[in-house]
Amino acid sequence: EEVTAACQDMATAPSLAMRTEADVRFHVAILRATNNELLLPLGVIIDQALNNLFAFITRHANDLHHAQDLHDRIERCIRLRKPHAARLAVQNLLKNSDAIINRTTKRQARGK
Repeated sequence: EEVTAACQDMATAPSLAMRTEADVRFHVAILRATNNELLLPLGVIIDQALNNLFAFITRHANDLHHAQDLHDRIERCIRLRKPHAARLAVQNLLKNSDAIINRTTKRQARGK
């Protein structure tokens, strides 16, 4: 329910701040859903790092709802209890994020 609510909040967020806050909640809710005692404390530690990363990616994608379909796919796979499909959906989201970061850093290195 937390994952779904956060995903829906991402889709309707009217500002970058609200979008990134919902995005962080989405990923932290997934982390909590794992019930992995080793990973759970990381939620608090990575909260701010995720917020900064998501704001960076959204700004550089120049689209407030960038990658919403990728997040929707992750949420749907989790809700339908399809872990392999969810893992693949997360990998697609990570590839997308990596591509934006790589493009941006290359542009910045060239001074553009």
